[in-house]
This record gives sequence, structure tokens and C-alpha cells, in this order.
Amino acid sequence: MPLADIIANLETTDDTLCIVARRPWTPDAEAKLIALTDDYRVPDDVLVDRYEYFLEVGVAREEVIGDLRDLSAGQRVAACIFYAENDAYPEWLNELR
Repeated sequence: MPLADIIANLETTDDTLCIVARRPWTPDAEAKLIALTDDYRVPDDVLVDRYEYFLEVGVAREEVIGDLRDLSAGQRVAACIFYAENDAYPEWLNELR
């Protein structure tokens, strides 16, 4: 499933799940939702398929997007990708807060 589709459905996704995606992280990157292991790791069978930890659903929904519900679908994806790559908000998102 494309990364953009997962991000578009964050509002209805279980926040205990984690998003993993194949690089390069773009809106159409192959991604899926998984449960982390008991010690909060991406399962080995997921890593073998070249998926990498992207963001936990709860972090993407509450920390990155937060109360900025008026963001376009493209802005939501761009914000999540930037945050996943830099562990920080993009400047344009900071200006909206």
C-alpha cells in the first residue's frame, strides 16, 4: 500500500500499530502497518523484506499532525516524511502551529 494511503487513513488506524516503509520515502513508497515486537522492534521478517521503521501511528497522528486537521493530504504526507527523516518538524509546519 502506498505510504500516502496509510497517512490519509491515520484517523481510523489503531494507534498501537507502526508504519514501516521501503526507501526512498516518498508518497508512493511501499508501506504497511505492523505490530512491533514486545521489545518495540520491527520484526525480522519485515526487515528482511526491506521495510524500515517509519513512524508509530500515534506519533504521526498526535505529534506530527496534531490539531492541524486542515492540512491537505499532500501536506500531511510531507510533514510525516520530513519528521521521520529528521526527527523534527518542517519549518512550514512550525509556522502553522
